[in-house]
Amino acid sequence: MRKMQVLGITLIDYTLRESMRKVDEYLRDRTTKVITYVTIKGVLNANENDQVKDFLEKMDMTVAADTDILRAADVATRNRVREVEGNEFMDEFLRKLMRSRKSVCLLTETNAQLLILQEYVKSYQEKLNIVGGFTLEDLQTDEDFLVNEINIKEPNVLISLLSDTRRLDFFDENQMKVNVNIWLMLKEEMSLSNKRRGIISKLYQTIMKKIFFKRVNKYNNDSVENKD
Repeated sequence: MRKMQVLGITLIDYTLRESMRKVDEYLRDRTTKVITYVTIKGVLNANENDQVKDFLEKMDMTVAADTDILRAADVATRNRVREVEGNEFMDEFLRKLMRSRKSVCLLTETNAQLLILQEYVKSYQEKLNIVGGFTLEDLQTDEDFLVNEINIKEPNVLISLLSDTRRLDFFDENQMKVNVNIWLMLKEEMSLSNKRRGIISKLYQTIMKKIFFKRVNKYNNDSVENKD
């Protein structure tokens, strides 16, 4: 376990083994524990928005989705880079759920995203026990009704894929209402498709990386100057 500082945001980086031990604890706990993936776009947003920063820093666990986050925080050991590049957290997390016969609900904004998310988790564990799939697009009344529908399924884990704005709002309103052991939040800019990325997607990633390291370097240089 290492404390990371990136653009003024404090995060805890767990090795794969450490994170799986925490997952075991969370699955035994009666209170909902929240795990979220963190992308370079998410770190950039947190640097600009205190609400996003507070959100990330109060998570029970954060999982780096990009090795560039590790490099920016100077914690990019060979093992951690391999674990993040292979998304080994997701592999081991879903394997653990399947082996322990835990149930899962999925939540997305649209029906198209729900199909993608279902395909994504099934690509890791085909026999994963998915007991429900819900979308905000199909919301007929209010969010309380949706949360109640999720709770009726009594899942051990909720896996959500929501845009940044909807994610913050939905979390703030419902974090105390969702009755699960673990709430795992994915980010919409994560590549959930098994298909190769298109040229536009690769270009976007390249641009985001350049913006990220340019801002990291400026932040670090400004911090040194302020100390002097």
